[in-house]
Amino acid sequence: MIQLYEVYESDQYVHVVYEHVKGTDLFTTIKAQQHYTEMDAMTVMKALLGVINYFHEKNIIHRDIKPENILLT
Repeated sequence: MIQLYEVYESDQYVHVVYEHVKGTDLFTTIKAQQHYTEMDAMTVMKALLGVINYFHEKNIIHRDIKPENILLT
């Protein structure tokens, strides 16, 4: 999870300020590796499901979960 610092809204835009985190997305990581093992997938899924559970406990949903939106650090 990335820290959300501020949200600014105007008539046309919503600007969201997040913590700067270095890393790459899951899609890029999978494409770059020749072998993405079941253990690799299990590790990512375990972390992802933990985050989703945390969000749901806070009544937050993420409506666009896909490998390109999962940041690996």
